[in-house]
Amino acid sequence: MSVKRFVLVCATLLLAMAGPVAADVAIHCLAVGQADATLIVSSSGKTLLFDGGDNGDGDDIVIPYLTSLGITTLDYMAASHYHADHCGGLDEVYNAVGVTEAVYDRGWSYTTLTYNSYAATVAPKRQTAYDGMVIDLGDDVTVTVLALNGNGQMSYPYDNSSDENEYCLALLVACGDFEMFVAGDLTGGYGGYGDIETSVGPEVGDIEVYHVSHHGSYSSSNTAFMNATTPEVSIISVPDSSPYGHPHQDTLNRLSAVDTYVYQTAQGSSATYPAGMRTIVNDHIVITSDGVGEYYVDGDIWETDEGATAVPVLAGLMVYGNHPNPFNPATVIRFDLPNGGPVSLSIHDLAGHVIRAVDWTAAPGAQGWHWNGRNELGREQASGVYLYRIVTHGGTGSGRMTLAR
Repeated sequence: MSVKRFVLVCATLLLAMAGPVAADVAIHCLAVGQADATLIVSSSGKTLLFDGGDNGDGDDIVIPYLTSLGITTLDYMAASHYHADHCGGLDEVYNAVGVTEAVYDRGWSYTTLTYNSYAATVAPKRQTAYDGMVIDLGDDVTVTVLALNGNGQMSYPYDNSSDENEYCLALLVACGDFEMFVAGDLTGGYGGYGDIETSVGPEVGDIEVYHVSHHGSYSSSNTAFMNATTPEVSIISVPDSSPYGHPHQDTLNRLSAVDTYVYQTAQGSSATYPAGMRTIVNDHIVITSDGVGEYYVDGDIWETDEGATAVPVLAGLMVYGNHPNPFNPATVIRFDLPNGGPVSLSIHDLAGHVIRAVDWTAAPGAQGWHWNGRNELGREQASGVYLYRIVTHGGTGSGRMTLAR
């Protein structure tokens, strides 16, 4: 697999020379706080949801997001493992949109109410995955199971509740030359956890994108795995302030050692990023690829250049979220637009209705837009969760905020 070089391309030049970007796969890493949910959409129209966030996240986040994409049913779902922050929202999504083909997991069982609800709900479509299984999403997009139930490193039977992270399904998403690895809370041998990653790394090989296991916990992303996979981009799913200290400093150091560029769904803990490590915080993170030459992460362009090194340069739009959050009565949506230019910012409710919309031409640099919790007519909005979307020539970004009156 070729090494990727990250380059900034002027949006106007893209529009003039390239036209619309054709994507054979779109991978949506959803901002579900201290949880995980990854949606894979092929240009064939086939879909797979890997994990569904925690209890309540299916109803509050995943289903509205599917609705915003016009997805009314899923072809496949899969659970990395049975902890609530990964399978908790899957029953809610299943009840809302259904699954036409199959719901895959590692088999066996677990002993929590969350697991019981998941298992009972998806029972009509539930199937046990197996090592080497390939899910064909069409248009050259495949999802391959590279590991489950410890990848041969754990003792049978696979029903020890303290080993649930080690039992995780590990998936390789591929589209042509593009590959991404995602594996829930897979462990690397630190902190008393079993080392599954070292055996999986050579099976994965060099990849473009790594969905960082276990939210950037110290227990995962071990040195052997990172050296085997050398991802150009890493995605970390964390809340604004992680109660577990995610991402952990040791993990960031191991990511930095292979020169990976980090995108996070939120700010996470107060870890110190190693010198030279570039990071972007941008709520939901969307990765697209046509499988040839280049891929996009939230509008940032990564190109394939044989023999080049991964050189991060200043990206386009960088969204830093809103502060305070939750808020009452007002908050400031913060982002950076290094090259300046036209900005369209809109506020939506969870049903997708536009509450407020503004347009302006921004000077280069840091930006902040003040929202007073009112709609276009100046009327106060009710307490609840609202979404914002920012569209610029440097890319697009979105976020979620809570008004608490």
